[in-house]
Amino acid sequence: MCVLPPATADDDEATGLAGTARITAAARQLVRSEDLEEVLAVAASAIGEALASEAVLRVTATQHDLHASASGVVPPSALSAAVRSVLSAPTGPEADANGAPADDVRGLLLESSGRHATCRVWVGLSRPCDQVAVERTMAELLLHSLAQAVDRIVTVDRFRKNEANLERAVESHRLVGQAMGILIERHRIVSEEAFEVLRRASQDHNVKLREVARRVIETGAEPSDVV
Repeated sequence: MCVLPPATADDDEATGLAGTARITAAARQLVRSEDLEEVLAVAASAIGEALASEAVLRVTATQHDLHASASGVVPPSALSAAVRSVLSAPTGPEADANGAPADDVRGLLLESSGRHATCRVWVGLSRPCDQVAVERTMAELLLHSLAQAVDRIVTVDRFRKNEANLERAVESHRLVGQAMGILIERHRIVSEEAFEVLRRASQDHNVKLREVARRVIETGAEPSDVV
């Protein structure tokens, strides 16, 4: 059972204002950015913050199917089999009332589709979904903003007859996967553990995940030694 302390009116007001500020700041960044990787990381970070848990995105646009967390674009192999399954599971009538597969772990699965992109987010929760109604609304708004942002980026790229942002994201996917392979071979660890080593180095030193991966590939050094 999850027991929460009673909230005062001042607490509610402060929380509401802080939440609104976070949504506004993230939404503005999503509107302004022309970089696909950036909007994915911003959305994952803001949604995770809103629901006080880690958020994982899956975005399908044009010919690409990308996964991302607050660290940026990640290969599917960096995610647990359970998370990959949830992000691939059906929504609507085949899912439960909370938007997550009925037989899966407690969490929230949301989806928003635009003209060119379908965006999904999975957030594991420690509380029942009916206790995070306000936070869920915040997450839904952010996910809708993400779908619009991806649509805009894809539209602009198509208009310019190039997909530089998409290709950059795919290249990051390749680099992270290759760096993970190096760590897996060297330390005899599984893919999720290898990704966690890269992610931790990225977050601890505020260096983009793809840059950490690139340095590992080029130098052969450990992630913690190249940042």
